[in-house]
Amino acid sequence: MGEAWFMGSEREMYTGLMQSDPQDWPSRELRDALEALTTGPKAFGHIDEWSEWFEFLPPRVLERTEDRDVYELLVSAVFVHCLDPALPEFPPRFRMDLLDTLGRRLMAPSCWSDGHAGGSDGLLQPLSNTYYGLEAHGAFSAACCLVLRYLDAEAVDGWLASVLAIDDAAWRCVFVVWLAGASTLVLDAGQPDRLENPQHLDIDWNWSFLHDGSDPSRKLEPDAPQFAFFPEPQAQALRAALKRHLDLATMVRWGEQLTALPLADVDRTTTLWQYDAAVLHVVERYGLN
Repeated sequence: MGEAWFMGSEREMYTGLMQSDPQDWPSRELRDALEALTTGPKAFGHIDEWSEWFEFLPPRVLERTEDRDVYELLVSAVFVHCLDPALPEFPPRFRMDLLDTLGRRLMAPSCWSDGHAGGSDGLLQPLSNTYYGLEAHGAFSAACCLVLRYLDAEAVDGWLASVLAIDDAAWRCVFVVWLAGASTLVLDAGQPDRLENPQHLDIDWNWSFLHDGSDPSRKLEPDAPQFAFFPEPQAQALRAALKRHLDLATMVRWGEQLTALPLADVDRTTTLWQYDAAVLHVVERYGLN
């Protein structure tokens, strides 16, 4: 496989990825290859080389002991190559393989410490030392979007219940921020490339701004077929599940638990305001009690 974007007669080839052991793959070549798999089809349309390498790379990337720096890229590549959430071009088992691996990556022991979100590998960090400390963007958003996009609609209620059942204040509060930031995608059939969230509701991930539901991008091919980012059955199932499992009183209680956390490394005032603003947004947009 080679680079997608180049000028001149020489095209860089990612020969390091031909090594049999994924642990030996050069990190830079892997990142560049995943970026090519993501950006190439959006600009140039389908090329067999990219489809073949998409089938080759993801399962082997997951064999690597260190995937933190490429997880978001890998999810973005999936969104590009699995453009139709119904996955008609893939074998039946592919959907569950996708959800059981990339979809559960944040449940790995390395993402948790003593039962709390935020482990040694740094992939899941719901609280950061930024101005708005609840980080719903990055890997957290990529994982939530992947699951909701490809999970069978009848399984969405159970997924949401399991997410909310995790007894960790930071995890629950950052999920509320994600719900607020994702409301345009869930309620208005929006696409990630058109998200214009304020900073405190940011749910972007690596290359999310490319995803417009078409291949190539409609910016280049206005008549290209377009698929919903979240299929309507999944979006409807999430809306119904939220009304069963979440309400204002519960989110207020989580906010009190967030206040009790030692927020020494984050901006306490703006982070608590961020959460309160997200709660109001979720209640209003999703019509919760």
